[in-house]
Amino acid sequence: MLIRKAISLGASDARMIPIDQVHVDPSIVDLCMSPRCSGYAQCANCPPFVMDPQTAKRWITNYNEALLLKKDFDPFDLLAHDHMEHFREMFLMVTAMERLAMKRGFKDAAALGAGSCKPVFCPERDCAVLEGKPCLYPHLARPSLEALGINVFDLAKKVGWQMYKILRETDPNTVPSASLVGMVLLAKQPNTGGTSR
Repeated sequence: MLIRKAISLGASDARMIPIDQVHVDPSIVDLCMSPRCSGYAQCANCPPFVMDPQTAKRWITNYNEALLLKKDFDPFDLLAHDHMEHFREMFLMVTAMERLAMKRGFKDAAALGAGSCKPVFCPERDCAVLEGKPCLYPHLARPSLEALGINVFDLAKKVGWQMYKILRETDPNTVPSASLVGMVLLAKQPNTGGTSR
């Protein structure tokens, strides 16, 4: 049911995976620093302020499965001036799925987005949380998989998704497709006797 809903919300594909396929690798977080991501040290949901990889590894063990979502784009779209709109779409999708999962009995469902929420929701101002204030977008802003040390390309490979690395300097003519990946961690089966799939 969650997979069908994710597709209806715009996901190109969605898969349910056991939590033991979600590995945390501290070296992934190092990639946020070099080349420096626009969210690094600028956002409560990004390193070094978000939970560190060791804490993330322990936190993830509280869950037993995850809904992995992918949205495909033309490579030119992810390198366009307004490319953050595509990241916004993923945040909207995973948080909508998080809310739906909670309604379906996964009370501790937790969404993870793609990229930093800072340039998506607060591009022109400082992160309110780092100023000691409430988040301006608490229902939408989430850490990304990478911010916690989760290797997105490794996960994609496990489920048979072909993904290509796209950086700021990438020539979009050299890659056949572009994708963003999000995730919703699920803590238990709902009490309805049904299935999360």
